Amino acid sequence: MNPGAEPGGSHAIDVLGTLASGLGVDSRESGRKALEVVRARSPELIALGEQTGEDLVTTSAGFIEMMLSALRTDLEPPWLEYADRSRDYGRLRAAQGLPLEALIDMLAVYRRVTIELLSRPIQGKPHYDEIIALAQSRIEDVTERLTAAIARGYLDYIDEEHRAREIEMYGLASIVTAMGRSLDLNETAEVALVESLAALRLSTGGLWLRERSSYKLVHTVGLDQDQLDDFARQVGPHVKAAASAVGRAESQVDRVSGLEWNALRAQLRVRGRTVGMMTVGTIVDRLFSAGDLLFMAAVADQVAIAIDRARQFANEARTDHLTGLANRREFERVMEREVALAERHSRRLSLMMIDLDNLKRINDRLGHSAGDAALRLVAQQLQRVVRASDVCARVGGDEFAVAMPETDIDRARDVAIRLRRAVDHAALSMRPAGQVDVSVGISAWRAGQDWQAVYQAADSDLYEDKRRRKTVRRWQQEDRPAPEIRILGRTGSRRRVSGA
Repeated sequence: MNPGAEPGGSHAIDVLGTLASGLGVDSRESGRKALEVVRARSPELIALGEQTGEDLVTTSAGFIEMMLSALRTDLEPPWLEYADRSRDYGRLRAAQGLPLEALIDMLAVYRRVTIELLSRPIQGKPHYDEIIALAQSRIEDVTERLTAAIARGYLDYIDEEHRAREIEMYGLASIVTAMGRSLDLNETAEVALVESLAALRLSTGGLWLRERSSYKLVHTVGLDQDQLDDFARQVGPHVKAAASAVGRAESQVDRVSGLEWNALRAQLRVRGRTVGMMTVGTIVDRLFSAGDLLFMAAVADQVAIAIDRARQFANEARTDHLTGLANRREFERVMEREVALAERHSRRLSLMMIDLDNLKRINDRLGHSAGDAALRLVAQQLQRVVRASDVCARVGGDEFAVAMPETDIDRARDVAIRLRRAVDHAALSMRPAGQVDVSVGISAWRAGQDWQAVYQAADSDLYEDKRRRKTVRRWQQEDRPAPEIRILGRTGSRRRVSGA
């Protein structure tokens, strides 16, 4: 810059240099004075700074120092340093989501504040207009430089974020594709974590499934066994959030942090239900932007849908579609587990088999819908008479089974009697009314037996009961006195049961 080309001559330059040097001695005081002017003229900038937790005095002092440096004659302004500081400031404000127009307006305010600070000591003095005109010219040049640097930093951040969002969209597509390949719940949890960590460039994560009112940790990535408790305590399901994402996603995403981890945590929701919680993070410093939270929310929605689908598939794979009871495969798994527990802990275990004797006759006379209704009736009454700890299953077309842990043969017989009475009573309300007959077989596990041996014993007892009941019906049809029916079971004594 050529001082001879500027208005005001050497006297104005010397005065400005002296004023700028004096104001620059205590930049904090200048910053405070500037802040007072900003507060009076642009209160919205003060509110903006308070929202972000910024030290506004330091910010004000920094910008005024840059502007005053252009007026000093005793040093050359470090323009490269000022440009770097301004670019960093622009990037920071872009990351905080502030509009570029607000930053430009802020610089204009600082320019006016600097002129005002310079004008106060020379108000009414000779050459006042010349000195202020020179100050305005030089400070305008500095303001243009700073504006260009701030805008460059701001736009660089926006461009990087745009590219990052593009990468994240590819990552989201990859997550959706990967999770669509499997309906296994554990595999879905693993894929969800691995793909989410890759997309967000993080190293550590955990996924919890919602079970009633609590969360169960089902899968982790990047955690040793001795880190699990600390991870859950610092950034797990019950930690208070520092910030939350607000967007269109159904899943809610929070920013959480602990002594070691900085993390994003997603409450996985689908159709208004919470199905789980997923936390992904890192032990290094990481500033999560609003865009990171919104991307995590989009990922969380897809993870929630995949987990819900996997759960439904797992439930359907274990459940009989008509009655809602366990299916044969699930029942065999339960019996294998219960026999192992009985063997290990010397517990009692009984098994009850039930057969709907006249299903074919109901189907032939009343139609298959009536047969289905009869099967559902037996299933409903079965669930009514057993305990919550017993496992009921439909193991064949017209066959049911109940695994009865901690149950001896006598109690199993009592349950069989209550079942027959409940079925007889419920059948009276069927439309159209029909006779629903069931046969029952019971066996008790003995040490050393596997579950198949217990099953075969109950099945044999079932067919003994079926044979006896056929005999009773034949005698009744011949109008002869019916013999009594005894539920035997494969261990224990006989018990007399009244009625057919």
